[in-house]
Amino acid sequence: MNKQEAIKKLESIKVIGNDAIAACYNESINAGITLMKKIDEPQKPVVPKFVAEWIEYAKKKGDSLAISFKPWNLYGVEYSKTDRWIEDNQETFARAWIDGYEVEKEPLYSVIIAGEYLVKEISCSNEVKLVSTAYLPQYLAHHYQLTEKQIKAIDERYWPFAVPVEEVVE
Repeated sequence: MNKQEAIKKLESIKVIGNDAIAACYNESINAGITLMKKIDEPQKPVVPKFVAEWIEYAKKKGDSLAISFKPWNLYGVEYSKTDRWIEDNQETFARAWIDGYEVEKEPLYSVIIAGEYLVKEISCSNEVKLVSTAYLPQYLAHHYQLTEKQIKAIDERYWPFAVPVEEVVE
């Protein structure tokens, strides 16, 4: 029985009546429901994007959990990174396969050169250019917060200027 089923069961055993005994009984049931709602569900494990992609691919192909522990053996050397991660994180991988997972957020960077930010233009062309900080407010954060891959795809020479962006906790 999971948490939601237990709450439904408790709600179903409330009694109808206006007397003190019914009120006391229902108050106790409500206290139990309140406690049940406060119980934390197990956290889904966080896995890198390449592991999440492997899980989806292996499930789509109909592979079992046991077989999915060795992607290199199944599909070749291009899965060596995934194979190593699974080897080092077997329990996390199994929990992710069974219970679901959250994908690890890729770190974001801003590139600042002589007071100007590297940004992705807000246009159909997706042009990339350096803009002065004076013009920065017109750009949304995701236009100047880039992944390592995006920066290196533009020009590898920008990477040494990349500065990690601190995630704002709400």
